Amino acid sequence: MKKIFTLALVAMIASVSFGQTLKSAKTLEKTTATQKEAIVSTTTTKHKVAPKAGPIEFEATSASAQYYASDGDWYVVLSNSSTAFRFDVVTNNPTPLEMGHTYTLADMDEGYSWYGSSTSNAVGYTAATLTPKQGAEGTDYEATVTLTNGQSYHITYTATAPKTYDVKITQVQSKYYGAPDNDWYFGFGNEDYAFYFDIANQDASGIVLNKVYTLDDMIEDYSWGKVLATESSIVYQSVSFKATEGVAGTDYTVTVVDTRGDTYNLTYTSQALPEPTETVEIVFTTDETELVDASASQGLVQFQGFKEDTGLEAYVTFITDQVAGEYTMQDVYPSYTGIYLDADDYDGVEALDVTATVTEYDNGAYKAEVDYLGANTVLYKLTFNYGDVPTAINDLTTEAGIKAIKTIKNGQVVIVKGEKMYNAAGQAIK
Repeated sequence: MKKIFTLALVAMIASVSFGQTLKSAKTLEKTTATQKEAIVSTTTTKHKVAPKAGPIEFEATSASAQYYASDGDWYVVLSNSSTAFRFDVVTNNPTPLEMGHTYTLADMDEGYSWYGSSTSNAVGYTAATLTPKQGAEGTDYEATVTLTNGQSYHITYTATAPKTYDVKITQVQSKYYGAPDNDWYFGFGNEDYAFYFDIANQDASGIVLNKVYTLDDMIEDYSWGKVLATESSIVYQSVSFKATEGVAGTDYTVTVVDTRGDTYNLTYTSQALPEPTETVEIVFTTDETELVDASASQGLVQFQGFKEDTGLEAYVTFITDQVAGEYTMQDVYPSYTGIYLDADDYDGVEALDVTATVTEYDNGAYKAEVDYLGANTVLYKLTFNYGDVPTAINDLTTEAGIKAIKTIKNGQVVIVKGEKMYNAAGQAIK
């Protein structure tokens, strides 16, 4: 899809996607589900179908159950590799749901009980039942739902013996949050999983290498995992987290055991950045630059550049509470950062490394100078000019052979180049 990197719809940031180092509590999955309410009403109006003769059989391969003390409810997700059914059972009691008891939609918060792979295609229920059962390997579930479009499902889940997953992590980001928790917040991920670890009581210089951190060292509300395909939470029972010095940075070995007893062995090996094979300079003028300043609401700032003649687009998003500053790849939000080389480029060039300086001028003007090493090993030197950015006299771009003439006009020093005039600071005079 074109322009997946834009922050024009800032609300999209509420969705959990790997790459962010904004601290996200594991309750965010349930909170995000509230977005579906407006979507469901639209979906059911446009896509309502006649009820089917019988329910569709759905065998769930994964189940998670989590208690949310703030709402007094058990949030149960039954899913397979592509979609999920969610049941938000209000009990006002942290004791697990009663085995053999059938809970109905009347026992549930309908706003958080829905079907779909994500909030973008969520469909609510007009009827639902959920029955937890004691199985040989844990809690089994049987459920039924009737969707607002008339379709009905019979869902079953049979708990299996705990499994072990070896997960190769492809991206790691971290951010230090300081007082009061003095915590380093880590985001690990690949195309299938996202894992977050919030290690508290640490120094700003970084965590201790070769030390094993456990769940006792972490803030549990911000330490959790997620299966990206189904949005199912991975609730940690225990964690062993170790960082070591690698050949090209920091390597990590992490073992997570979830509350089902499944084990996830996470490994990340740092890789040296490739040398650029080419350097390309791209300057976006004031007319070609947009700035989305969500620093106060989302802790994000995005510079956008667009070349109408070629269709080239660039998006660079920083995790920050202010616009101006010095930034590295650790400050970049990868999901909303990329370059499209032309109007026919729908894949974009992802960033392997980013360093940037954003300078603030008067009247809300900014210049962002970004070194962007792309996955195609091209170094893009991007300059975004937002607002009335002053230009040094020596840097003024003119046609070949046209000399700059310094003169006095209305008592002020004016530099005239061709048909253009600039003040002593290099700002264009209209």
